[in-house]
Amino acid sequence: MIELFVLALTRVQVAAAAAVLLVLLLRVPVRNLFGARLAYGLWSLVPAAAAASVFPSLAETLGVGAPAAPLAPGLAIRVATLWLGGAALFTGFMIWQEQRFRRAAARGKAGPAVMGALWPRIVLPADFETRFDARERGLILLHERTHIRRGDPIANLIVAACRALGWCNPLIHLGAAFTRIDQELACDATVLALKSDIRGDYAKALLKVSMFRTASPLACGWGTHPLILRVSFLKRSEPGRRREVAGFIGLIALSVATFMAVWSL
Repeated sequence: MIELFVLALTRVQVAAAAAVLLVLLLRVPVRNLFGARLAYGLWSLVPAAAAASVFPSLAETLGVGAPAAPLAPGLAIRVATLWLGGAALFTGFMIWQEQRFRRAAARGKAGPAVMGALWPRIVLPADFETRFDARERGLILLHERTHIRRGDPIANLIVAACRALGWCNPLIHLGAAFTRIDQELACDATVLALKSDIRGDYAKALLKVSMFRTASPLACGWGTHPLILRVSFLKRSEPGRRREVAGFIGLIALSVATFMAVWSL
């Protein structure tokens, strides 16, 4: 049984890594054509590919070709033990990061951000009232509430779980970093779609923020991502409704195609 577990684990890591590479290739052209929100949606291809790899492949279902050869029992036990130990250590590291961030937030030295995945709340720095004017404060709070409405804290929890399960897979960590960047760009685009006359004040509020000194694997932070990139995207207009619908349909088709491609291979 442990041999099949290690075989499934290997398949999941290979499929997820291939999907991350695909998304890294597509995210910029998709963002330019269909907007930041559709580009962020591309990251759904990674769990789709990982899920497809768990099922018996098309060749295995049809009984053609050579079946996949699992590792020898002794080697499989050592690999599983190493993987579980690494996943536990990496999970502990992320918990330590999250606790350190929460302690900084309690002292007023972190934020603006949304903290917590299951019960998210907005945390603000001690100098929030003095650093930002009233309009900027309103925009920042709108941005953080948009994160909550979009379900981004839950998405960050899923990404953290994927990093723990794929702790030995560098492409998973690379994909997680770019996912957080695309998440912020998508949230910015959602806010700008609600209010189109705020670009100047929004950019000033971004430039006033100070970077977190304590990172959190779960928090959605106003200033934890490339500010120059985010400010430059404020000058762009979002695509029209027809193009957004076309991109959404294309994303669904691409997800199905990715699932079928992994399953057939």
